[in-house]
Amino acid sequence: MGDLKKAKQVLKTCHKPLKDHLQKTLQTRDFNYVSFGTEIQPYISAFLADHFKKQGLINYAIAKDKNQFPDFTLKTSPELAIEYKCGNVVELKDKKWIKCKNSENDMGTLNMWEKKLKQFGGDNIYYLFVIYHFDDTIKKIVEVQIDLFYKFLALNKDGALRYREKDGNLRPKDFYADSPITTLEQFEDLRSGTDVYRSRRIIKKHIKHIPKKDRKKFLKELS
Repeated sequence: MGDLKKAKQVLKTCHKPLKDHLQKTLQTRDFNYVSFGTEIQPYISAFLADHFKKQGLINYAIAKDKNQFPDFTLKTSPELAIEYKCGNVVELKDKKWIKCKNSENDMGTLNMWEKKLKQFGGDNIYYLFVIYHFDDTIKKIVEVQIDLFYKFLALNKDGALRYREKDGNLRPKDFYADSPITTLEQFEDLRSGTDVYRSRRIIKKHIKHIPKKDRKKFLKELS
């Protein structure tokens, strides 16, 4: 447990040196704004491995591909999970670069969070969020934010977790907005409530495709 506490302290204080490291990397590598979020990940992993090693934390694992969670696992006891996210503060729209408050990242599918929490524990999962500015003339790392995963999540107007309807992928808060979720317990309550909220919306949306004569039977089967 001591190693885990130390690891969290080391992680939380690496945002400034990591920002500087990534900015220097931009000067020596040619990145595209479309693929930057993926291309920069090996450089983040290499920095973290070296940064932790300097503090005597040498056992880690890096995800084999983008489908494996998390991107970086520090082999403390229990393990520390670090997932990378990247967001551009501008977007190309109608051939013009405009400012945006949110990059709409995939923050994990709603029905997969139970497995992740069971594996790592909710207070041992961190997001490392690289905020950058890429357009035709600027390539800049604006900020690196590091915090517990749930502090990056957004709520919708109904007070449920914000998600993409087709697959339940959770969505992030705006880059510089205060976090509406401050504890793991609050996230757990919201996760459970959002699951119900989403299920009801899906049923209401699709029940119209069931012939009226069959709906009563269908609803009875549900109960």
